[in-house]
Formats: sequence, structure tokens, C-alpha cells
Amino acid sequence: MKFMNQIFRGGVALMVMLAAVVPFTSCEKEPSAPVIKLEVNPFEVASGAGNYAVEYTIQNPVVGGRLDADTDCEWIDELDVTYERIKFEVEANYDKKSRSGKIELFYDGAAKVILTVSQAGAVNELNGHEFVDLGLSVKWATCNLGATEKGDAGNYYMWGDIVNRKSEGYSADNYPYLVKTLVPATDEDGNPMLDEETGEPIMTEVWNYTDIGANISGNEQYDVARKEWGATWRIPTQEEVQELIANCTFIWTNYKSATGFEITSKINGMKIYMPAVGYYMGNASCSYFGSNGSYWTASAFTGEKTGNAYYILMTNGRGFRIDYTAYHSSHPIRPVTE
Repeated sequence: MKFMNQIFRGGVALMVMLAAVVPFTSCEKEPSAPVIKLEVNPFEVASGAGNYAVEYTIQNPVVGGRLDADTDCEWIDELDVTYERIKFEVEANYDKKSRSGKIELFYDGAAKVILTVSQAGAVNELNGHEFVDLGLSVKWATCNLGATEKGDAGNYYMWGDIVNRKSEGYSADNYPYLVKTLVPATDEDGNPMLDEETGEPIMTEVWNYTDIGANISGNEQYDVARKEWGATWRIPTQEEVQELIANCTFIWTNYKSATGFEITSKINGMKIYMPAVGYYMGNASCSYFGSNGSYWTASAFTGEKTGNAYYILMTNGRGFRIDYTAYHSSHPIRPVTE
């Protein structure tokens, strides 16, 4: 019995010793560190200036956790963070190339998260022809039909004609949708007018235009922009030009040797340039080159005067507006696309 008692006492002593050297362990797990989960990364934005927001969630949030954001990108500004999203503003990208910047997100106890913002270049391309997104219903080409850069005149066309008539002459005689007929002239009472010497009826020339529709935009039979550039390129309508006027500012300025309007979108700050390269009206020389810009729309004039269509008229003194003129006058074209 004495031996057994000693063993018992030894067992007790051993247990006490273990208790002294083995630390106490709890069954509860340590709380997980907070994690920021972005819904989109990278985040793509348009070339124009604008305000954007990217949403995210914070997993395992901590009481009183602080949230912050920072960027060293010069074209990203006005950072504003909440516990659901980060808001920011981007400046317009006037360079042809795209660019990217980074926003860093911080939260107490969480690893830093980097949001990459990718911004498109100012100029995009469709079927080999460049355009700018002004934030409107259509995108505007950067140069005229037949031009190689934004200050060039390009080609001149009569309304609805898909042939460049430069070699044969920009005149009504070469307009394919005009029929000239001779009819007897009459006086105010409707009586035939006769030549005093010969007694023969005096003949007068009457012009009759073929009706090719009130809107030729996108119709390859009459829309030379669609025919030449393909895809969804076309002549802008009167309504699309009015949209341009309502949503842009216009500054008369020079580009290289050209004079014309720099047009800046009020929506996103993007720009196009349209030179004042005049027009042809039945003569061999261009009228008002450098002081007057006149571009066709695809819309026929709806007033009493038949044989007329709406066009853009731009001058330094009278600004950028819509007027109408005869089908057989020849003007440049600035195409648009969807």
C-alpha cells in the first residue's frame, strides 16, 4: 500500500509540473483579417472626361475600421470612398493611345488592394478610318471624306451623288438627278410669249430634280460616305448635326495651314476639327475657301423650295449653324458612324 501511495503522489506531482509548462489553449479561432474584394478590376473607361464608381465588398470588417484611397496618377482625381464603392473622376485622354493608372485602397488590417483604371485613346478606328466619341448618339470622323488629315478639304460632292466630279466639273450639267427641259414661256396671264422678230414661241428652261428621298444617310445608292468607307459610315442627318451644335463649343482657330472650327464636346471634353474649305457652285474655282465651311447633311430641305438639302454653314462671324442650298452645289462631307 505504501508503494502504491508513492506512485499516486508521483503522478500528482507530474501532473502539476505539466500544468506549469504547457500554456493554456482556447477552442476559439483567431478572427480572419479583413479582405477588400473589387467587383471589377481592371476597370475600363472611355476616352472622354467623366465620373465613375467601382463597387467592392469588405469581408471580415473590423469595428471602427478606417478606409482610404490614394493615387499618384495625374489624370485621376476627386477620390471619394465609402464602405461600398470608390468614386473618382478622369480627365479626357487626347492622345491616340490608351493609358492606365492605379488607385490604391487601404483598410485597417487588410492587405492593400490596387484598382487598375484603363482609359481608351482619343481616336478609334473603323474600316481604316478614325473617329472620336464626343458622347453623342454618333461618333464623328476625324477628317473629311477623301482627306488624309483633319485640316484637309478632301473631296466635294453634289447632294446624293456618289461620284467625285472634280475632273469633269462641279456644275448642274453633271448632276445625275437633274433633268432640264425646254417649255414655252408664258406671261403673267398664262399666254405664250413670242419672239418679236421670228414670231416663234420663246422657250424657257425648267429644272426638275429626281426625288431620291428625304433622308439618304446610309443608303449606298446615294450616300457616298457609305459607298467609300463602308461599314456603318454615313453622312450625318440634320438632327445629328443639331445634336452636335447643342452639345459642343466652337472656337475659330488654325490647324497648320487650315482655318476652321475646333469643336469640343460639353459632355466629355473630346474634340474634332472641321476646316473652312468653301464650296463649288457652277464654277471652276472654290468659293470662300478659308473663310466659309459648308458640309452636307443627308436630309432634304422640307420647305417649299424643292431641289434643296440641309447643310452645315460655318463662318467666323456667324458661327456654326444649319442652312439649306441647292442639290447641285458641291460640298465636302464629314462622315459619322454608330
